[in-house]
Amino acid sequence: MNKLFDLFPKGVLAFLLIAGGILGIIISSPPHSVCDSQLEVVNKNQLKFLFKDPLSKKITSTKYQRLRDHCKRTNNPGGCYELFQELKVMVHDLGTLSGECSAAMGSTPEYSQALWESSELLVLMAWGEKPPAAYNAKMGWLEISDLSLFCKMHQRIGALYGEKTWDLFRERLMRELPGAKDLVRNQVWDLSIFSENCARYP
Repeated sequence: MNKLFDLFPKGVLAFLLIAGGILGIIISSPPHSVCDSQLEVVNKNQLKFLFKDPLSKKITSTKYQRLRDHCKRTNNPGGCYELFQELKVMVHDLGTLSGECSAAMGSTPEYSQALWESSELLVLMAWGEKPPAAYNAKMGWLEISDLSLFCKMHQRIGALYGEKTWDLFRERLMRELPGAKDLVRNQVWDLSIFSENCARYP
């Protein structure tokens, strides 16, 4: 080995060692991409909502899970207000990602769960325990801001998972709504918030 080193001048040898060290660092720790930076910002903003605190052994659920369960139990504006507010922030944060970075976020289970579960929850709460009495009652107790949230979640889901995946979700849920089996599909569509014109909500 010493004979090999003797073949190179000390300056060249030093350069090769330094270059090799830098290359090793780059290979073991690739530099941050633009996507990495965007994802870090979104994850940091959602840390207390979607992710469990790694430092707390007492808390076994996320804030999202606790707010979701509370919203289901109460089924009223007051009981769901905080969940909806947090979801609006999450949806906004997801909208800040560039198209090429969205796929990475969509594969994160916490975001996927929150988007799909909350979309279903909004549909079920608007529908109620039986079909709405008329088209103008399809919102249930939901407010315009809640329908806007539903539409924005639809938009994010479409961008992350594709409209065909949304269509499958919609058709499955429409069949499962309470009392839907006694109605034809067009009636279920008209009476559910799936028929809401999302173009009304910028």
